[in-house]
Amino acid sequence: MQYSKKSAFHTSLTKFNSIVIIFILSNCNLLAQKEYPQNYFRSPIDFKILISGNFGELRPNHFHTGLDILTENRVGKNIYAIADGYISRINVSSGGYGNALYITHPNGYVSVYAHLKSFKKELEYYLDSVQHAKQQFEMNL
Repeated sequence: MQYSKKSAFHTSLTKFNSIVIIFILSNCNLLAQKEYPQNYFRSPIDFKILISGNFGELRPNHFHTGLDILTENRVGKNIYAIADGYISRINVSSGGYGNALYITHPNGYVSVYAHLKSFKKELEYYLDSVQHAKQQFEMNL
């Protein structure tokens, strides 16, 4: 049986590719096992959590990127930050998340609160002034 340089190279490349793929997959598994804070976050609501939309759920044109929590069929229920932090982004849009608030926590995590009916009054006043100054509804601050 005769081997050419090309077939030897191809065999080496195939072995190399296999090693790279195994390395990548094993590291993905390690990253997936990353520890997350225990007893750090609280519930964003003060009533039983019932989910209406799951993370990764297939939608008509995208994957859902959050957890939608039912509010006992009532609008205007209080939503709480899941941990201490600061408001790092305010987003107002006519689609997608609608009114959304992003809170960055000291541990580096960011929590997103979307589909909000309104914000706290102080935030509403600030947002209203920026919207009027820029003469536009949609904001990403």
